Amino acid sequence: MSVIDELRREGDLSQAYDLAKERLSIKSNKDLIKRDLARVLTDLLQKNCYSVQADQFFDYLNEFYALEIPKTDSVIHENIMWQVGKFIKELTRSAAPSEVFDRLYDIILDVELPRGSSLFTFITSSVLESKDLNNSYINVLLKCRVRHLPANHFEAINEDGEKKPSLGELLLLTIAKNVTHRDNLIESDVHILLEELEYVEENYSNIPYVNYYKAKAYNCLGDKLKAEEAILIYLKKRSKEYLAWELLSDISDDKERKVQALCKSVICHTRPGQLLRSKTKLLYLLVKEKKFDVAKSLYKNITKTKQELGKNVSDDWRSLSNDKWFKSVKKEVDYLNYCYNRSNDIVAYVFKDWKSHHGIIYGLNLVKDLAEFVVTDDMHGAFKYFGDKRFRVGDFVSLKLQRVANHEGVKYKALYVEKSEKRPKRNIYKVVEDEISKNNERYFVGSVPINFSFAESKGYKLGDIVRVKAVKLPSSRVKEENKWKVLSLYNKG
Repeated sequence: MSVIDELRREGDLSQAYDLAKERLSIKSNKDLIKRDLARVLTDLLQKNCYSVQADQFFDYLNEFYALEIPKTDSVIHENIMWQVGKFIKELTRSAAPSEVFDRLYDIILDVELPRGSSLFTFITSSVLESKDLNNSYINVLLKCRVRHLPANHFEAINEDGEKKPSLGELLLLTIAKNVTHRDNLIESDVHILLEELEYVEENYSNIPYVNYYKAKAYNCLGDKLKAEEAILIYLKKRSKEYLAWELLSDISDDKERKVQALCKSVICHTRPGQLLRSKTKLLYLLVKEKKFDVAKSLYKNITKTKQELGKNVSDDWRSLSNDKWFKSVKKEVDYLNYCYNRSNDIVAYVFKDWKSHHGIIYGLNLVKDLAEFVVTDDMHGAFKYFGDKRFRVGDFVSLKLQRVANHEGVKYKALYVEKSEKRPKRNIYKVVEDEISKNNERYFVGSVPINFSFAESKGYKLGDIVRVKAVKLPSSRVKEENKWKVLSLYNKG
């Protein structure tokens, strides 16, 4: 053990540092002394990494890298980076100015960290924590790469029953959002992002937003074909995400598709404030199309939402209400109903390869604006119809359905609905012509139970031959008796 190391271990860092500097100037056993000085500097960095007085830390750090210790001395380099990670956390805790982070990240930008190590994870998470305080963090993260994280950091985290994203997912999303939202596009960074997205897609099926950001990345590069391919894959899994439909609109060069996709975006269920951008884009496109009646309805909704959320309503925005097109509208059109109908074609396009199921509407919930449908005993649900008067109880419908399984059981989400002429299965929908009969205080037409009071109000009595159209209602319990809803009851003659 050298004298310098002995002094260091005894805690006399000042004397150890001075001695190492003195001996280094003599140039005797230069490599050995450099290592001694590097270990002293490591201890000095550790001592100073919890101080918001950054200058001393930077002096020691720069001095270390000036020594040019070979990368083969990995332990020394790693010990230095552990102190850097601690220093980043301290800077973040104390909300240090952006320029301090910029200075630090410029120093460590080209440092190679051991892939898959705890040190790699520590530095990555530390830099991520600093992102709200500076802009230079993204350069370090792009150098780190998502693929170099240990596999266990791609597993979702459960804290007190709340599911939180893994470090791998946070890193990927942070890089993706930054790279694709830049005003000044850096193509090399977009290519790095695409490489990382491809890696995650191949190795981790639990990261949901991969194809969404692949679409954004390809769109940034002007590759519309690959961008649309990616967003269509994403939409088939997450059809209710307004941002995905908005992105499909941004990608498309076809004017009609742009409008249709925005129409679908604005009828997605989410917080009103989140739809302001899609609604505003749609409004300007509708004005260009001279759909002034819809545009006016949309304008009023946007303005009301901004006011309710306490957002600034600019003078330019207010001035739209003084435009000729705005004043020309005598009768507004409900934009939700309009958007629902106009988005049908783009929804059909997205799900064109999916199997159609044939069912029947058995109820309309006017309060919630829901149409209830049944296809089979196990396949049923409801869809929002936005006041579309085309849909009535008893209508046959063709549906594209998505099976959704969770802790509550299996549900079916209607992705696309259109009226159909094709009858549902016979065990769901019946047309029976028979006499009205009674059995155990219950009344029937053939095998279909009926409300006899209703039949009597129509002038029918026991023994009359009538025709009944009926639908079997979904059962919420396995052993629950089948219930039928009579859609119509009449005398054939």
